[in-house]
Amino acid sequence: MSTSGNSAFCGKADWRRVKQLYQQFSAIANDPEQKNLVPDTLMSSLAEALGRVLAHYDGCEVPFLEELLHMWSEAENLLGTRSERFRDLYYDKRLDRFTPYHPPGTDRRRPKPFEASVETVRRLRDLNGVRDALESAPSSAILGGSLSYGRFYNVSGAFPGQSSDTDLLLVIADYGQLKELPRRLSGCGGLNGESLRDFEHRVEIFEREKEHWPRCVFSHKLKFWDPDTDPVLSETQIPGRYVLSFHVFSWDLFEYIILRDISMFEPEGNGQFVRHIHDYRNTKPRTHDNQRSFSGIDSSVLLKYDEVDGGYLGEIRVCHIEADRFFPGLHQNLILPQFEIRWEVPSLRLYLPLLSFRWKLLERLHEERRLRPFELQELSLSHTRKFVFSPHVVRRADRE
Repeated sequence: MSTSGNSAFCGKADWRRVKQLYQQFSAIANDPEQKNLVPDTLMSSLAEALGRVLAHYDGCEVPFLEELLHMWSEAENLLGTRSERFRDLYYDKRLDRFTPYHPPGTDRRRPKPFEASVETVRRLRDLNGVRDALESAPSSAILGGSLSYGRFYNVSGAFPGQSSDTDLLLVIADYGQLKELPRRLSGCGGLNGESLRDFEHRVEIFEREKEHWPRCVFSHKLKFWDPDTDPVLSETQIPGRYVLSFHVFSWDLFEYIILRDISMFEPEGNGQFVRHIHDYRNTKPRTHDNQRSFSGIDSSVLLKYDEVDGGYLGEIRVCHIEADRFFPGLHQNLILPQFEIRWEVPSLRLYLPLLSFRWKLLERLHEERRLRPFELQELSLSHTRKFVFSPHVVRRADRE
């Protein structure tokens, strides 16, 4: 799975769309009459264009970033050292007057375009390292979270608060493989050693206890670039720390969360349907999980976690049906809306099982539209983070 052979593609991409969209954005940002709005559709188009260009740079993401830095520095007539130009674009203080980038009374902000690009590229580069480290330990992986639904759009750095996690649903044949992961991951650049040792310790506990924890996912947050400095950020004084959230599933458990054992998503005789799994995680969970239906209506679910050796063990909902509304749970939300397979091996093929899952979701959506024909119901509305999706991702998710 090495990507070194792709280096010939570096610099071979068509950057024209990125260049012109950025010039359009810059003209708006520089206009003092523009007080409150940089159009979401423009920033989404720029994010989509960047994603298409990056496809030509698999395995050489850093050269992509350097070309982007050069292009946008020229567009803004920036002079000075690389680190000075990098910081000017990353922090882009022109945008502080626009509400999405500097919202009052909250730390939830949209990252600046170059910040979102840097943070997207750094995480995808590191994911390639994780993939290569696991090459001889067969696994398949689904990418979720902002790196999937907000690539180049909503992936934030570590200032002034918490940076965006990378969410990865890792599928292995069985939990006997779990003990191999820490050793294989040890060579990944930027991976915090203490975090990895904790991972290894928790794997030992899981191996000992998993017979008592039926249908249990192994979850762990691995720290990256803390305290190490990412070479991409060297001399910029920009913090690079972020977390890779691993959710490790055996194949049997993965099939269970995508409901492969049932042909239709429908309530049982009591008018309800509920499916649970256990979750063994290393960080303290929230007290409630707000699951959401196709109409965007919330159903607050109480999370029941106990403190155990090595972390927390809880029972969480895979999904449920209540009052003829289907509510996907946490791990199904990781799969939605992109169903993005980051890698797969022949023994653990994900494409058709995920396609089958999507078809069943759409059939359920059609049934609920039949029951409430005047409601607005969409697949994207069932995701609890829909409000931060890139607009082009919303369109793609709702395409039937």
